[in-house]
Amino acid sequence: MPLFEARSRLSMRIAKLVVVSVLCLSAGGLIAEQSSREDLAVEKQITNTLHQMYEAEKRKDLKFVLSHLADDFAEVAGDGGLYHRADIQAGWPDVVLHDYKVSNCVFKLMARDAAYLTCKLEVDATYKGQPFPKRFQLTTVWTRHKDEWLIRFEQGTIIAEPSVPEPSKNGQAKQN
Repeated sequence: MPLFEARSRLSMRIAKLVVVSVLCLSAGGLIAEQSSREDLAVEKQITNTLHQMYEAEKRKDLKFVLSHLADDFAEVAGDGGLYHRADIQAGWPDVVLHDYKVSNCVFKLMARDAAYLTCKLEVDATYKGQPFPKRFQLTTVWTRHKDEWLIRFEQGTIIAEPSVPEPSKNGQAKQN
């Protein structure tokens, strides 16, 4: 009888472990699914806000753009300079954005209130009448303030234009 009881207790323990494991795995799946839905919702909100900001820049709506930058916003621009909100305001009249295209985006919700978005950005723009570089890899870091996502940091790395081989004297392209 003691052997039977021991086996019976062992079987019950194994059964309990299996049930607990299944419940934990199921709950983990629900949490992951909920997290995935939240990630997608935040990604959509941030991506839409970014597009709205570029559309605002096209129509020269500085107030809208500033309303989506954190008070301590910082940008490392393609020229390597570090710029803040006051710099954006000061340079605003000199920048003309005609058109833009955002593609190949990667989004990551790093914490409940912090995310980054990195995209390829192509622009048709001028600064003080001079053409702006055309292609960038743009990375933005966003933080949630109340119910709104704001850009806290941005870095625009210029993507070099593909070089065109220089023709040689005999009409053939030079090899570098």
